[in-house]
Amino acid sequence: MADGLHEAVGAGWARGLGCTLGRPGLTPAGAAGERLGHRVGSSIEFMDFRAYAPGDDLRRLDWAAYARSDRLMVRLHREEVTPHVDLLVDATGSMALPGTDKQAATLGLTALLCGAAEHTRWSRRVYGLRAGDDASPLAGWEVPGGSGEPAGWDLRSLDADAGSERAVGELTLRRRGLRVVVSDLLFEADPDALVSRWSDGAAGLWVIQLLAAQDADPAAAGGFDGDVRLVDAETGGREEVRLDAAVLRRYRDALAAHQARWTDALGRVGGVRVTVVAEELVGGWDLGGLMRAGVIDAG
Repeated sequence: MADGLHEAVGAGWARGLGCTLGRPGLTPAGAAGERLGHRVGSSIEFMDFRAYAPGDDLRRLDWAAYARSDRLMVRLHREEVTPHVDLLVDATGSMALPGTDKQAATLGLTALLCGAAEHTRWSRRVYGLRAGDDASPLAGWEVPGGSGEPAGWDLRSLDADAGSERAVGELTLRRRGLRVVVSDLLFEADPDALVSRWSDGAAGLWVIQLLAAQDADPAAAGGFDGDVRLVDAETGGREEVRLDAAVLRRYRDALAAHQARWTDALGRVGGVRVTVVAEELVGGWDLGGLMRAGVIDAG
């Protein structure tokens, strides 16, 4: 990995340590921990009474309540949880678009989210993801060291070329954990189908659409017009096209419609989509968009 990518990871991690993760719609759960959830558990905080039923732990009987009411009552306490976040990072070729800051932003944003999880004291795991696979949209691999600090990560695992050589299998994600997908979403797939699978059993689903400036607006970013050669970042296929004002306008309209379909699909499961431009992110680490979307909060 180039030094610039390591720098982006370090900068993202440092920025994230000054932030906290937002709270999803449901209480995220995990192993026994230090935060209180909404369900019955084993913390010391009293939650409620209910009538005794055969099989209940006799140590939870409230004898004072029995003396008052002549009824066997069980004391219920809140569960303790360690909230967990699974980070699903698109590792396909379009996330390393040549001539852009997209790969640096992908790695830096992943490190930022991990830093925010560290500051919020959430457990976490990082996965490389083949986001455009209809047959198995959760196929991917766990990044070695991805549950620790970035200094211990095998960053090659999130490199598009290295990732293509890794074993790809069905992911097993933490139930009632938060799931955050980092992807440009620039692939042909049914958003409803992917969102349904990504959100299955999750406490919340956030999709961060990470675009290069030229993805967001080719005309504004690079002055693309006239006769150009387009190269498919995934397949290497080439096509000679003429880009004029009408073609670029149709591209912007198609991108807006594509984003709207994702927003609608996520809205049906209580999910969130936010778009981030790579060059703007790594240029100054302005997190205003992520904060307004509730993905992170100021530390």
